[in-house]
Amino acid sequence: MAVLAARPVLKEAHSNINRARSNPLKMVENRIGFAGLESELSIYDTYESANRVGLDSDGITLCGMLTGKKVVHCDDVAFDFLPQQSFVMSPNQHIDIDFPLAKEQDPTTCLTINLSQARIQQICDQLNLKNKPMAEIGEWRYRDTDHLHMDLSQPTQSLLERLVALYSENSDERDLMIELGISELTVRMLQQQARNFLLKQLDYDPELTGLHRAMQHIEDYLDLPLDMAQLQKLACMSRSKFFQRFKQQLGCTPGEYQIQRRIEVAATKLKQGMSVTQASIESGFLNVSHFSRRFYLRYGKSPTEFKRLDNLDQS
Repeated sequence: MAVLAARPVLKEAHSNINRARSNPLKMVENRIGFAGLESELSIYDTYESANRVGLDSDGITLCGMLTGKKVVHCDDVAFDFLPQQSFVMSPNQHIDIDFPLAKEQDPTTCLTINLSQARIQQICDQLNLKNKPMAEIGEWRYRDTDHLHMDLSQPTQSLLERLVALYSENSDERDLMIELGISELTVRMLQQQARNFLLKQLDYDPELTGLHRAMQHIEDYLDLPLDMAQLQKLACMSRSKFFQRFKQQLGCTPGEYQIQRRIEVAATKLKQGMSVTQASIESGFLNVSHFSRRFYLRYGKSPTEFKRLDNLDQS
């Protein structure tokens, strides 16, 4: 699950990482690991193509691609796993992995962070204590049925980059800083799961709650300016209550959510071969420069670069 540019991240991290990587003991999934108090970071390098390499998780494991490409086989579904993406494995889950592009001079590299289930529950308890559980999602909890394969936002990418550097440090504050970073990463993961859960509910019942009706309206009119009065009416809430509930559940304002969804739709259109200008217009951006700036903040690369790399991945 990672929006990391592998070479810069590993170059800037502690030299312990590069020293350990310079003498691989295995050609497929060569691992180096760094332990925190309640978590563990692993970096895996694969130097030759391989198919159906099995991986089992004994806890909640966040996986992030750094370089190259994997094909993940999970629950009878296969998907490409690329840089700028993340994937969360649930406890006792099994997946099989193909490495179609791995080479000795250009290894496929990923990272994993094993998360403490007890720590995740503590964070859920804190969120539930601070925020009254909402009808839309119930209490905050980790959903082990949601494997959370997704593109990462720029803030989450930056967080992962900091964590890679922190795990390789040797300072008195290292463990504390790691745990703070892991807590933030966990909250972001839970927020994304909650958002995905709400979006899935739209597929079978867009009228489920007022918040669902407002979200569906945004989806239906994604290329138009937000009609806040209509959203409040659909949600059956005052303006202040609607903003509070929306931000609590989705981690952003309605306006920011609309922009995020426009960017995600545009990325899909780019992958389908649409031009940058056309993807911008059809996703609701009237200014291509503004679209490009927001796209870069979301994916860490320009729309043109995103399109070019996706074409290379498929070639």
